[in-house]
Amino acid sequence: MKFGLLILLLLISVYADYSPLSYVDRPCGSDLSNLWLDVIAVVDNSRGMTVAGLDNVAANIASAFSSGTRIGSDANKPRTTRLGLVTYNSAATQKADLNQYQSIGDVFFGIFDALSNIVNTNESYLATGLELAERMLIDQSVNSTRAHYQKVVIVYASEYAGNGELDPLPIAERLKLSGVNIITVAYGDAYGLMKSLSHIASPANCFCPNGWVQYRSDYSDLASSRYGVCIQGVALSAKWLAAKMSCSNRWRNSSLAAEFSQDKHDFIFNLAQNTQGFSPPYKYHIGLNYVSGSWVWTQPTGLQQVPLQQPLMWLSGNPQQSSTQSGVMNMQSGQGTGWISIAKMAGSANYVCETYSCDTDNYCDENMNKNQ
Repeated sequence: MKFGLLILLLLISVYADYSPLSYVDRPCGSDLSNLWLDVIAVVDNSRGMTVAGLDNVAANIASAFSSGTRIGSDANKPRTTRLGLVTYNSAATQKADLNQYQSIGDVFFGIFDALSNIVNTNESYLATGLELAERMLIDQSVNSTRAHYQKVVIVYASEYAGNGELDPLPIAERLKLSGVNIITVAYGDAYGLMKSLSHIASPANCFCPNGWVQYRSDYSDLASSRYGVCIQGVALSAKWLAAKMSCSNRWRNSSLAAEFSQDKHDFIFNLAQNTQGFSPPYKYHIGLNYVSGSWVWTQPTGLQQVPLQQPLMWLSGNPQQSSTQSGVMNMQSGQGTGWISIAKMAGSANYVCETYSCDTDNYCDENMNKNQ
């Protein structure tokens, strides 16, 4: 099984035809040369992996991290990726800390050297490898100037074993709760092993600043497919125009939320229902407004507003044809919400903002500075 570049592509979503004027929501960034991650590869080197399997792992790690990725920890070049390496069998060993590899060449030669030998044991306890990776991330990433970097653990396993203190699941859950993404790669009994490893894996993708919720295909499923869009409900009563100005100043690349699809419309309603300070009957401003003879969606400062397309979610009697009714809010009607047109300087309500996710196309510094 060849993984190579696929491992890094798991961290991003690629939509080659996307542009800011596309009537789709922004995907996660897709520029591999701009990956900014702290990654630890956790590799089983017991006899179950086999010499050929271990060589395949080394080749795929080296291939994945030589695909235009900037390796190292140069403070003057923040968009870099660091790679650490842990091997495990009955116990775990740190083969490379997060600062050892400072170039593609370091990765290539270091990985093949570190993964050149199988250990003479059938014991393989993933928990030991995950626990060491956790300590490394705490010591070398969390408590460093790269604390804000996305953290990833890639597991290469030949079996899933252990219970009690050697059960890998509690450690995996702890890692995921701390924001670490886990990618699993199975060698051996494909179905049984992959099924077991699926319990510790997490969707690795772009992420949102604190206080923002990442738009995903299913609000109730945290593991569902994510977009490169972060959403925030603001429980402050404001007129539409004030809400627009507040959103544009709330974060870099932020604006009132756009609802390009029924799914996005429903997601925002679910978010409002679960945001403190929003209460039924729900009403909140969104980014649709009437400008120069047509309805358009607000966009971040400097970008062209996007013309309204289907689907249309107007409540009955809307939109009003009056030139003064040029803003839009969502108003609850029954079990859902719909659009109503309002005056931009009247009708105070809560509002919903959106911004770009932090990813390869949108670097977020350690202070999450909107003006960077």
